[in-house]
Amino acid sequence: MDKPAKKTLHLKIALAIIFSALLPAALGLFIPLTPPFYILIGIGCSILSITFLFWTLKPLGQLIKNTREFAGGSLNIRADIRSGDEFEDVGTAFNLMVDKISKTLQQLETDRDVTVSEKNKLNEILTTLIDGIIAVDFNKNILLFNKSAQELTGFSETEVLGKPIDQVIHFFADQDEILSKTYCKENFNQTAKLIGKSGKQTRINLMSTQVDDQTQSHLSSVLMLHDLSREEELEQMKLDFVSMASHELKTPLTSIVGYLSVALNENKDKIPAESLQLLQKAFTSAQQLQTLIQNLLNVNKIERDKFTVSNESVDYLPILSKVVEDLRNQANQKNIVLTLKADNLQKVFADPIRIAEVLTNLVANAINYTNPGGKVEITTSVSPTELITTISDTGAGIPKEAISHLFTKFFRVSNLEQKGNKGTGLGLYISKSIVEKLRGKIWAESEEGHGSKFSFTLPLATQTAGFLDRNKFTAQAIQSGSLNY
Repeated sequence: MDKPAKKTLHLKIALAIIFSALLPAALGLFIPLTPPFYILIGIGCSILSITFLFWTLKPLGQLIKNTREFAGGSLNIRADIRSGDEFEDVGTAFNLMVDKISKTLQQLETDRDVTVSEKNKLNEILTTLIDGIIAVDFNKNILLFNKSAQELTGFSETEVLGKPIDQVIHFFADQDEILSKTYCKENFNQTAKLIGKSGKQTRINLMSTQVDDQTQSHLSSVLMLHDLSREEELEQMKLDFVSMASHELKTPLTSIVGYLSVALNENKDKIPAESLQLLQKAFTSAQQLQTLIQNLLNVNKIERDKFTVSNESVDYLPILSKVVEDLRNQANQKNIVLTLKADNLQKVFADPIRIAEVLTNLVANAINYTNPGGKVEITTSVSPTELITTISDTGAGIPKEAISHLFTKFFRVSNLEQKGNKGTGLGLYISKSIVEKLRGKIWAESEEGHGSKFSFTLPLATQTAGFLDRNKFTAQAIQSGSLNY
C-alpha cells in the first residue's frame, strides 16, 4: 500500500506565519510594551520566521539542482533529502523515476545494439548474395537495394533509395514493359530484360514475394533479380566444348569403325573364333561410341536451334517396315516377338531419315527394356488430320513420377529389373525434338509391371502444312520427350 502523503511542510509554513505575525500581537496583549520595543520584537520574529522558512525550503533548491543535472544527461544523480516532510517524498519519487528511466535507457541501448548487430548481419548476408535484392514499400518506393542489385542496374544505393522503382528500373518481356503493379505481387516469376542506368541491359529472372507483416515493416514486396547472362555465357561455353570435342572425335572414330568393318568382312574366315569375337566386340563398342557422339552433336544442334529437318510428303509404310526388319534380329536374340500392324497407310509430312531415327530409337528401347519371351508391337491409327504411331511393349513399365521427365536430356529411369540396360538418356530428347519439328507430338503411357506405350503423331500429307494447328492434336497422355528410360 502507498504511504499516506505527509502534511509536515504545511505545518512548518503555518508555524512560521503564526510566529512572525501573531507572536508580537500576543505579547502586546499581555505585556505592556513601548512602541519601539514592540517594533523590535516584530522585526526579530520576522527574521526568525524567514530564517525558519529558508531552512524549511532548502531541499527545494537541492531538488531543482538535481533536476537540472538530470536534464543535462547525468543518470547517476540522486536526491539525498532527509527533511521528514513532503520534500523528502518528492526526493524519493525523483530517485525512483531516475532509476526507472536509467533502466529503460539501458534496455533501449541494449536493444539498439542488438538491432544494429542484426542489421549488420542482414547487410552482410545481402551483400554476399549473388542475386539482386530490392525491397519496396506500399507506394513502390525503393527501401532496400543490395550490392548485387547495384551491379546489375548500374545505380548506387543513394541514387535509388526512396524513389519509385518504375522511374528508376525498367523490366521488359519481349517489347512490353512489365510494371510494378504486375510484378509486385505474390509468386511472380518471369524471365525479363532489365534496363538500368544509362540504358544498361541484362537478362534476368525476376521473382517477387509480398511481405506478410506490412504495417510493422512498411515493406510491401521484395524482389529478387537473378542474372541469367552469366549462366547463358557458361551454357554457351559448354555447347562450344561439346561441339568441338564431338567433331574432333567423330573423324578418327569413323575411320576406326570403317577399318574394323573391313577387317571383319575380309578376315572372318581366316582368324580364330576367339580373335573374331574380340574384333566383333570392338566393332560393336565403336559403333555405340559413334552413336553417342552423333547424339551429342544432335543435342548440341538442338540447343543452338540449328537442328533442321526436311518436311516432305513420304510413304510411311516402307520406313516402318525397314526399321522393323533392321531390328528383328535384335528381338530374336532375346526371344521377343516383334510385330507391325499397319496397312494402307496414307502419306505423311516427314523427314524420312529423321523419322527412321525416331522409330529405331523407340523400337530398340522397347526391345532392350522387355524381358526375354515378351512382345513388342508397332501399330498405327489415323485421325482426320494426323497419323498416330504407337510402340507397345510388355516390359517392367515406368514409375509414374518418372514419366514427366522421360523426354528430358540425360534422364534415365532407375529400375532394378533393368540394370543391364544402359543408355545416355539422349534418345527420347532427340526424338521429341524431331517429332515437334515435324509438327507432331510425342508422349508416353506406362504402369509399373504392365509395360509401356510410346506414341507420336505426324501430319497427314492430305493436310496443307501451312494450316496445321498443333493445338488440335489430342493429348492422349502425359507429354514429355525422349527415350532411353
